[in-house]
This record gives sequence, C-alpha cells and structure tokens, in this order.
Amino acid sequence: MRNLIVNALKGRNLIVMIKKVFKRLEHNTATSALQWAKRNADITTDQLCQMIDANLFQNIKSDIIKIEAKANSKLEQVALSLGGGGNYVLLYFLVRKFKPKVVVETGVAAGWTSLAVLEALEKNGEGNLYSSDFPYFRFENPEKYVGIAVEPSTLKMRWNLDIRGDEFALPNIISLLGDKKINLFHYDSDKSYQGHKFAFRTIKSNLANDCIIIFDDIQDNLHFKELVEDHSLGYKIVEFQGKYIGIIGA
Repeated sequence: MRNLIVNALKGRNLIVMIKKVFKRLEHNTATSALQWAKRNADITTDQLCQMIDANLFQNIKSDIIKIEAKANSKLEQVALSLGGGGNYVLLYFLVRKFKPKVVVETGVAAGWTSLAVLEALEKNGEGNLYSSDFPYFRFENPEKYVGIAVEPSTLKMRWNLDIRGDEFALPNIISLLGDKKINLFHYDSDKSYQGHKFAFRTIKSNLANDCIIIFDDIQDNLHFKELVEDHSLGYKIVEFQGKYIGIIGA
C-alpha cells in the first residue's frame, strides 16, 4: 500500500491509475472474445514465420536463443515478478523480414519484446523503436524495472521510451514522429476495450499503408474482432504462451 500511495503522487500517475480502475468496470466480454479467438487461431507462430520466409526463420533461430539468454540472465537478478513477455519470436522475425524504419509498441514491462525489436533493428542497421509503458506501481521505484532486459546501451540509442502511460505517451510519440509513418505497431498494454480503442484511434492516421498491426491478448475483449470485421481486414491469430495474438498485414 505504501508503494501504491508514493507512486500515485508522482507526476500524472494518479490520473492514469484512477482511469485504470474505472476501465475495469466496463462490460466484460472476455468469454466471447476467448471463444472467437480460439475458433480463428488456426496457425502457430512457427508456421506463420515459415509461410512468410522459411529460410529467414531458420536462420534467426540462433538469434532467438541469444535473446532469450540475455533476457533471462538479466531477469534472474531481479527478485520480482515483472510479468511475461509478448511474442518476441514473431516480432524479431517480422522486423528482420520487413525492415521497418518506425516501430511503435505499447506495454514494455521487463522488455522482452523491446529487446527483440531493438536487436532486430540493430541487425538490420536501420530503424527506431518508440515505446509507451506505465510502471508497476505496486513496486518501490518501479521506473527502474521498465525495459530492464534491454542491454547494451548501443541498443538504447534506437529507443524512445515514455513511461507516462498510453494516454500521455502515445500522443507524444505521434508528435515526435511528425511526418514519419509507423511501419509496425504492437499493442500489449491496457487490457480493456477502451484502452485498445484509444490506442488505435490515436495512431491510425500515422500508420503506413503496409503497416503490420499486432494486438496481444485479444481474448480479453472484443476490440480486435470488431476492428477486423467492421473494416473487412484480413487477419491471422496465433496462440503464444496461452494467450492469443491478432495480426493484420503480415
């Protein structure tokens, strides 16, 4: 409780925390969303990557092992549960394959996907990552744990990290981008319907025509289902570590 109060008094944290509480009161559609995701998840991460470029997928497997080792080594030094990572295998593959110049992600936590994206950008020799996150406010000094898996400092030169929460960070990221278009967007933050809706509404005018869009945890609400159905978008769904990921454009 002490950490909660202390962190709430920092900057705009209290505003973000109050909004998170109210979002939890929204109508729960998780059962319907889970059923829909399960029905439409007909391909694995490995199968999708092989279908797109089997040779590249084979070649990057050693890179994935190194990324896992780096992240695990760093996290072993932290005696806290920082949550699981997103589908870092898929993200590393897609960045290596399509060589995006601008990647935007929401939700960093320990930094599994951030590390994967930054390693891939570094390997490509081009591109930058813009990340939005909000610290685990139940911890003491939670800011220091955001993206802790990301090393060395050379990777951070490609990284713009804003930890004020999506409602503040995403508009700021869009402002920083100016005329630059987003080539890959990965959503893995606020699990509420309104959180998904706000993020997509904020960034959609800055998406490149061939932008790859990835939503994690689509089993939590019906936003992804409604998005692809309302706009007649082609999509794929894969399961990763017991969660479902919706993909548009890959």
